[in-house]
Amino acid sequence: MRHRLTKMGTMALLAGVLLPLTASANEVLCESKAAEIQEQLEHAQAQNNQHRVEGLERALNAIENDCTNERVLNDATDEVKESLQEVQERQAEFEQALSDGDEDDIRKRRVKLEEATLELEEDTEALNALQGQLGN
Repeated sequence: MRHRLTKMGTMALLAGVLLPLTASANEVLCESKAAEIQEQLEHAQAQNNQHRVEGLERALNAIENDCTNERVLNDATDEVKESLQEVQERQAEFEQALSDGDEDDIRKRRVKLEEATLELEEDTEALNALQGQLGN
């Protein structure tokens, strides 16, 4: 399990490092992000959820004013890095529980490690999807 996690984390970090550092003139990732928020905004408006509408309008404004492909990719890469760090911490906690031999603690730590691993996989998939959007 440890080898798989290390390999997956290394691949995710390499993917982040190998990203092209220049944003294209067409900020496709920002357009995609804005479209997602617009869809959520329409749903919130239909539900008369004014608090959510206001928050989504602020988010949409921020995207329209400040978003670049590079920033979206950097944010996604940061998420992968944070998730990888979480997995490493959970792995150490799990190994400590194993050495202590407390079955209840081992079970709890295993669950936490699995959750962190799943989050890393999801964040890595999201980053890969963003990179794929740039390739199209």
